[in-house]
Amino acid sequence: MSLVRWFRKNNTKIMAVVVIVIMFGFVAGSYLSYLARSGPRPRDTVAYFLDDRKITRSDLQAAARELEILRSLRADMLLRNQDMQGIFLAELLFSEGSGRGGSAAVIEYVRRAIARNRYRISPEDIASVYRRPAHPTVFWLLLKEEAHRCGVRVANADAGKVLAAAIPRLYEQLGTPGVTYAQVIGQLVRSGISEDEALAAFGDLMGVLQYAQLVCGTENLTTREVMHLASRQSETMDVEFVEFDSEVFARDLADPPEDKLIEQFNKYKRYLPASVSEENPHGFGYRLPARVGLEYIAVKLDDVASIVEPPTHEETGEFYRKNKDLFTRQVPSDPNDPNSPKVEELRSYAEVVDAIRQRLLNSKISSKAELILQQAKTLAEPNLAGTGLELEELTSEQFKERLVDYNSIAEKLSEQHNVKLYVGRTGLLSAEAMQLDRYLGRLAVEGYGYRPVGLTQMAFAVDEVGTSKLGPFDAPKPRLYETIGPAKDAMAFGRSGLPTSGRISAVVRVVEAYKEGEPADINEAFSTHGIIFDPNQDKNEDDFYSVRQKVAEDLKELAALDTTRTKAEQFIDLAASTDWDTALNRFNQLYGGGPNEPNVFRLDFFTRIARTSAMELSTLAVQNEGNPAAKFFLNQAKVEAQLTEKLYSLVPSDSNTPETLPVVVEFEPTLSFFCIKSLALKRLWREDFERLRPLRFYRQAVVRLQSLAPVHFKPDNILERLRFRPAEPKEKAGDANAPPDSEASS
Repeated sequence: MSLVRWFRKNNTKIMAVVVIVIMFGFVAGSYLSYLARSGPRPRDTVAYFLDDRKITRSDLQAAARELEILRSLRADMLLRNQDMQGIFLAELLFSEGSGRGGSAAVIEYVRRAIARNRYRISPEDIASVYRRPAHPTVFWLLLKEEAHRCGVRVANADAGKVLAAAIPRLYEQLGTPGVTYAQVIGQLVRSGISEDEALAAFGDLMGVLQYAQLVCGTENLTTREVMHLASRQSETMDVEFVEFDSEVFARDLADPPEDKLIEQFNKYKRYLPASVSEENPHGFGYRLPARVGLEYIAVKLDDVASIVEPPTHEETGEFYRKNKDLFTRQVPSDPNDPNSPKVEELRSYAEVVDAIRQRLLNSKISSKAELILQQAKTLAEPNLAGTGLELEELTSEQFKERLVDYNSIAEKLSEQHNVKLYVGRTGLLSAEAMQLDRYLGRLAVEGYGYRPVGLTQMAFAVDEVGTSKLGPFDAPKPRLYETIGPAKDAMAFGRSGLPTSGRISAVVRVVEAYKEGEPADINEAFSTHGIIFDPNQDKNEDDFYSVRQKVAEDLKELAALDTTRTKAEQFIDLAASTDWDTALNRFNQLYGGGPNEPNVFRLDFFTRIARTSAMELSTLAVQNEGNPAAKFFLNQAKVEAQLTEKLYSLVPSDSNTPETLPVVVEFEPTLSFFCIKSLALKRLWREDFERLRPLRFYRQAVVRLQSLAPVHFKPDNILERLRFRPAEPKEKAGDANAPPDSEASS
């Protein structure tokens, strides 16, 4: 049937449809006009700040326009080339959305800078910048007004000078050298933005940054404070010593009576181990840390090697051709003159073919292992067909109800790939035990950013424990019973050719989780083993923790303290009458640990050790917030700092060595005695301090300034500082938090 004939046949129906469309257009047009007349207007107040100062829709639209102008000027890139103040301001105003907004490269740079410069900035401080309760236009408007009210403004002429110098460098970084200030401003003018408007926006941005630096840098440093820090960081000490641990002399003591055990347990059950304090000088503690139990499917990369085809000659040759820059070396331009200028020389294919073959083989092994474990993870996902549920929305209980057996998965994949997969369940592991485990401690999973996320950090992030905090560039927080992985050796990320010998890969799921708390009673005990590959070899007596046994060991060591002191003094006397080697040999014969540990006593050295300040310990604590093993490592650092202070206290203020040597020193946190053979202190003299003082002042001032950047630019702090509040009730508010209704904000 022709199109014309069809129109003739269906003429009535077509006319009916047309009439309906026309009527809808008439009615809808009137309705839309009504909405336009009665909807939000530019002068409507959407929020207030400070002393009832208004924020209108037109204010937010103007702020959005200014942010777009700043983007066009590459101001976000310019800020990220600055210090912490500039970086955090850029992430607040210009990163996309919330959650995982921003650049992974920027965050990795920030993390490295914090660690390198010892800034007091925590992972939570970084993450908080991306949890914005309002749109960036709100923060830009508030920060700009804050700087203006405090009299911080930058003239257009000064802003222009900064831009004129910065624009060529910024565009050179972007790979387009030769771009000038005139070209960038000219493009803005052609789009309807005047030069004065662009310079005013950029000047306001400079003002916000200058005000932040002014506020964060107002805390003054005193000479005494700097001298104190300088002496702690610059003075060092060399020590020779033999440690006498009371554990050695407690081995043969009888177990304490029951009443003593109960008394000791009740006295220290609220303390974590190694929590040294004035009321607990020996660091006794029976409080149980947070613990998790893992179920795992693991594979040895050495086993995978047997099912991987070695690289062919064509593959090695192609790799050589595509990666010649990896096989160059510096050689003298004149072979007869080793001091002649160096030139780059390409190593021949024959020289490097074996290394290439091994590299490609290692890469294939790692990829195959990851493929197998990715299949295991997919098979372990709960079957949601017909349930209407989404995987991302499942709760821990829903995961548990739909748990897929790891043994059946491993059997299926072992048969499919002809490689052995190991399935098992760990004991209850604390974060430090997991971190120190020879297998689990090395495993990590791929995150959103550049840095892999440790398996320990992932496992302890489940809500049932919650001692680990995952940032916006780490990885999604797992749920109890949800499979995590594939996890591989952290050193292998970005290095596919890393040797595979001794390495493993695995997927795991947390099947038990306990928060930190006091033991139910003294008889609480549990297994602490990790991944087991050979049940006959991998288990040992250390893979079991008993509260009763720990209490008994502590009491026995406490009872052996006097004996340990006596033996240390006898050792000093023997060393004085003979020599230290003779004394060591004699005491190892008498009290050595037998064939497995014959040399219990040995001469050890501390070289160039410095005291640790309270500020350094505090910085370490801040930087490790969210690390589930932080308490353990911080307690260890505090004990080491206490030992250093103890040794420093032996030296009079007018000398560099103790008055008497050798000397026996008791150290309560480890229930041990140190026989000091020699101790030499290298002091920071006044002349050295005067020479270093300017640098020290500058260094400490910079650390304080940069450490306050995330505090000043934290979204919640800005809103509170400027007393921001919506103009409407909370259930109707939100206009100020949403992107403004303007083209500039789209």
